[in-house]
Amino acid sequence: MSEWPEFDFETDGMCQSMFKPFILKEMDLLAEFDAQRPAGITYIFHQHAERVAHDVEKTCLSMGLSKNVARNMYWATLPHDCGKRMLPVSIWDQEDKPDGELKRLRRTHTELGAQIVEDELGDVAHPFKTLMTEIILNHHEQMDGEGYRGLSAEQLSMPVRLAAIVEAFDGWSISRPHYGGRDITIPAVLKRMREEKAEHFDEKLLKAFTEMKTEEYNRLEGPGL
Repeated sequence: MSEWPEFDFETDGMCQSMFKPFILKEMDLLAEFDAQRPAGITYIFHQHAERVAHDVEKTCLSMGLSKNVARNMYWATLPHDCGKRMLPVSIWDQEDKPDGELKRLRRTHTELGAQIVEDELGDVAHPFKTLMTEIILNHHEQMDGEGYRGLSAEQLSMPVRLAAIVEAFDGWSISRPHYGGRDITIPAVLKRMREEKAEHFDEKLLKAFTEMKTEEYNRLEGPGL
């Protein structure tokens, strides 16, 4: 069995009739949640989700995986932060880095997201549902076992490992007050991931993502990464 999802989201009847409407609805609800947050925020959840899903898809294609796999991964990754809308709007936009109880509360968004899927699609059996739920629940897990739920590397599927890399990259690329003067350009974030955070990520997938993002950056901005 492949480590990557081989069905075809774009032609699968259940994906089109059940999962796609569910995902689009969740993205609309997340956008409505974002609209309640303070003006001028930089970390806009539904936009972050779109970027992550697109970068996951592009990385899959750059690795030589099929268009079906890449598209399946796009749709499975898109709702990864849907659980954030289940938490109070007021907890997301403080200037200081969150810690203690606030940090613990924020981290529950992964479990809350998985619960949304279970509440709405609990009686549905399909490999896409399994894939989507795994990514929602585990996209903050780390290879060294230091992620939200403390899962070890062997407990993390390849799709989850890739989603975790791309999600972290995008999150670290967004300006936030507690970052201070940190360099958040694409070259700097990729360098930090390789040199300071490498133990968190699957080595081969981080290399593949870095190569994809580097090629894209050089094409759009010019060589220099």
